[in-house]
Parts: sequence; structure tokens; C-alpha cells
Amino acid sequence: MKLLNFDKVICLSPHPDDVEYSMLGTILKYTDTQFNLIQLAQGGECDNTTNISRLEEVKNVWKKSECKNIKIITTPYKFIKELQEEYWINFIEKYLNNIDAIFLPNETDSHFEHRFISGFGPALIRNKNISLIQYYTPSTQDEWSPNLYIDVEKFYSKKLQCLNEFKSQTHRYYFRDDVLRSFHSDFQCAKKGIHFIEKYKVLNLFN
Repeated sequence: MKLLNFDKVICLSPHPDDVEYSMLGTILKYTDTQFNLIQLAQGGECDNTTNISRLEEVKNVWKKSECKNIKIITTPYKFIKELQEEYWINFIEKYLNNIDAIFLPNETDSHFEHRFISGFGPALIRNKNISLIQYYTPSTQDEWSPNLYIDVEKFYSKKLQCLNEFKSQTHRYYFRDDVLRSFHSDFQCAKKGIHFIEKYKVLNLFN
């Protein structure tokens, strides 16, 4: 099954765990869509308790997921702020051949690097028939309004197992069980019997 009939999409991840936390259920579900994950930065130093880099954690997550429809593209940079917007846009554009959609964070996000990446969208799709879709993150603000809800209930347990590979992050509040359940819930969806979702906002759609 394909996501919105897309053959191949790009997912922009400012930090290790952003795309996994927000989109892993969707990627597990839509096995006939190829997801190219661009890991823009490595997220700093390795975890002091495990001595495993955050980039290595990303690889462990996808290995555990057993997904065949994921390709990880990495950079040597620890932090996004090391480089200017022009560099990042030129870098990402190299991977846009035959791409149907770009998934990226949203402009209301309280994390400044997420907002920075969100701002790339218009430049990346200029003069291109590429759909632009924002994903929901733990730092998304209340004024953001999704318009696409993906039912991931069948994949929720598997997603949690995979997220446990982020050993350096599991102490953070958004990895608590109650917060994870809240993140994947929506009242209107629950009324319809859909209890675990991933949320998106379609800004433009070519199909």
C-alpha cells in the first residue's frame, strides 16, 4: 500500500529521533512507498551512558523496524546551525529527483531548528510538482492544525519497541508512556474508534 499514491518521498529530520518519533508508524504501514530520510545533523555527542552516537541509534531503530522501504542519508555535521540556509537547500535539492513529496517539521514548532528547517519548504518545491507535508512533533504548538490523520494502531507496539533504541533520549519526558499515548491520540479520531494516529498537515498536494 502506498501513502497518498506516492512512490518516493523525502523526510527531513533536523535531529536523530525527529522523523522516527513523528512518522515511524506511517513508514511501517505504507510499505510500497519509498521513504528517504535525510538526517540533517547528528545531534551532538554520543550518549555518556552507552557511548553510542545518536546517529548509531537511528540506524539501530531502523534495523529493529525491519523496514525495507527506508533509506537513510546522513551528513557529517553535529548541529544544523553550523551551516547557512543556502547550503542546506542546495544539499537537499540534490536528492529531489523523482520525489513525490517532502515531509518536514512545521512553522509553529517551539524548537528553533525545527522552525528553521520548516522554512525551507517553499524554496525546495519552487517550480516543482512536489507535495509539501508537515509532520507533528512533541514541540509543536497548539495553534498548528493537522488535516491528515494516519491510523497506526496496528503498528504502535512495534513503533514503541523501535523507539526504545534511542537510549540517550528515553529519560526525556516525551518518551514516557503516558506522553507517547497522548501524542498519538486525538479526540475526534477516538470517537470514530481510531486510537493511535500520526498527524500531518498537507500544505500542497500533487497527485
